[in-house]
Amino acid sequence: MTRHSVFLGDVAQDEYYVTPHFPQANDKVIVQALEPEFGGSIANAASIYAHYGMPTSFIGQLNSGALTQKLLAQLREHGLDTRFVIFDETVPDSHCIVLISGEQHIVIIPTLGITRTEITPETFEHLAEAEFIVTTLTDAKPLRMGELGAHEVLEALRARGAKIAVDLDVYNEENHGTGLIEHCDIVFMNAMGEARFAATGGSIPELLVGGATAVVVTKDSEGCELHTRDGVVAVPGLPVDVVDVTGAGDTFTSSFLYALSIGRDPVAAAEFANAAAALAVGKIGARAGMTTREDVDDFLRSFAPTTSTTM
Repeated sequence: MTRHSVFLGDVAQDEYYVTPHFPQANDKVIVQALEPEFGGSIANAASIYAHYGMPTSFIGQLNSGALTQKLLAQLREHGLDTRFVIFDETVPDSHCIVLISGEQHIVIIPTLGITRTEITPETFEHLAEAEFIVTTLTDAKPLRMGELGAHEVLEALRARGAKIAVDLDVYNEENHGTGLIEHCDIVFMNAMGEARFAATGGSIPELLVGGATAVVVTKDSEGCELHTRDGVVAVPGLPVDVVDVTGAGDTFTSSFLYALSIGRDPVAAAEFANAAAALAVGKIGARAGMTTREDVDDFLRSFAPTTSTTM
């Protein structure tokens, strides 16, 4: 029986604006507003994972207002279990602003001010029975269960067999001192995140020695680098016309984990995730990566064979 996976973090309404150029200090720019999309990095990744036919739960800390109900209803339409969402009326509505200029984008994420995410024993059991718990350091930091802090909660979950997968994205320096990354089994970061991670003293080899089984660095059209204890493999990207890169990293994360879950080795999982992300950037919307295994495999086969290179 396939185990469920839990995606712990944000869901939001994404407000898209197309701008002729990215504004600088004291600048004014006229933008074109597009239709809002459902978003939130973790919710995007959860929706994409569920669309592969995998049992998936979403846990976030939200108010119980109209926007939240709309967001959660949409997640349920995608097949997500939202029973363990934590309702907190002090949390503001969750919005995200996305500026698009050509092939590039800027994402502005207003903070929700969450400092404590209290999970119940029932929620802990649901998390502990998961194959993957997918989150970010920002979302993991406030985790509490009674007297247990985030470190103790994560280690208790790992002890029960759940694998902690964390998306560092561009890596927020305020998370560097938490030490929570040491509790991760699989780590994802983009090239900017890798640079910031290294600048704050982070070391990918040390993560692998410390217990991580894989660290994946995504590099946009260049593909990705897969770091494991066996070495580093460069997995080439696929050339495609880019429409919107929003959510490409979420697509990669979910697709990589899905491929691992169905038994593919890490290199094959990275190749599958590259193809899924390449498909996603050809469409508008952070959840454009919702697809099927057959479509991704067909798309991957449509390209001339590419060779992953050991570095």
